[in-house]
This record gives sequence, C-alpha cells and structure tokens, in this order.
Amino acid sequence: MMKKLILALAAILALVSLTAFAEEAAEQKVVLWEHTAKETDEAGNEIEVPVKVTLTYKGELDISELDVDLADGYFGMIRKEGVAPVTIAITPADYGPHANLNQATDEQLQQFIDAVAVQFEEGTYTSEIRKSESGNVYLAVGDGVTRSMWTIYEDTMMEIIQHRDDFSELTEEDLAFALDVGQGIWME
Repeated sequence: MMKKLILALAAILALVSLTAFAEEAAEQKVVLWEHTAKETDEAGNEIEVPVKVTLTYKGELDISELDVDLADGYFGMIRKEGVAPVTIAITPADYGPHANLNQATDEQLQQFIDAVAVQFEEGTYTSEIRKSESGNVYLAVGDGVTRSMWTIYEDTMMEIIQHRDDFSELTEEDLAFALDVGQGIWME
C-alpha cells in the first residue's frame, strides 16, 4: 500500500512539474526590430544607442513581417485565433532624443490624438489615454470598426492598428488582444 501511495505521489509531482514547465515554456519572446537611436550624452554630444524592440507573449501567435518598403522600421501582422489581427508599425520618431509620451503634457497628448483622429469621421470616434501596467502611456483612437493605438518611447514610435478583414465591429476580446500585444512590447 505504501509503495502505491509513493508511486501515486510521484506521478502527481511529475504531472505538476510538467504542467508548470508547459506554462513557463508557453511564454515566448521575439525580437521584432533593432535599430540605433541618436541620443545626447551629459556633455551634450550626440551618441548612438542600440534599441531592441521585443514582444513577450503567452500562447500561440502568428507573427509575420509585411513586405512594405520602409527605409528604417518594422511593419508586421500579429494574429491570434478567434480575434481580430493587429498590424504593428515601429519606426524612429522624429521628436528629439528621449522623446517619450510618458513625459508629454495633457495638451501635447491631445494634439497627438487630434492628428490621428482626422482619419475618422467627426463625431464617430472615441479617444482615450491609457497607461500600461509598466507605466507607459498609450493613446487610442477608434470608431468601433478600426482602432489605432500608439506610443512613443526613446524616440521610437509604435502604432498598433486593429480591424477585422470584413470591417465588422471590434469586440471586447479583440480590444483586449490589442492591449495585450501593446503591453507585451518592450524597447530596451
């Protein structure tokens, strides 16, 4: 009886270990883009700093780079079964060294929103300022069918655009996916 109990406990521990390993292995990290940003050091000299943009996620995603002629940047599609895909564009921002929406004033944030909102019919869109779990500021503008969410960090701009292939209404699950992608992107 004791041997059976020990074997049963060993089997349970093995199953728990495999489950924990599978959950841990489910988190993946992929480098989307690497580039060199220009910054100013303490002495006022312009220096080049490597920037790596990565996406960390759990589960199955289909990530594919889109064939778009960009001189410098990344343009790709991220798909997950059951939700609307997101198109992601990452490019150098031309707002000066250390440009960062986290440090923008409310007036500056509204100017960014207004600049993007011109693509939507007046009165049909909503906009919001969101802060991710890591403290990064994201601006979002959308009309229920298309959603544009973007941020600027360390002179790098990232925009996530989401819509369904048939341009039907986005669901809460769709929007949650876009937010998860946004929060999983890190610039190092």
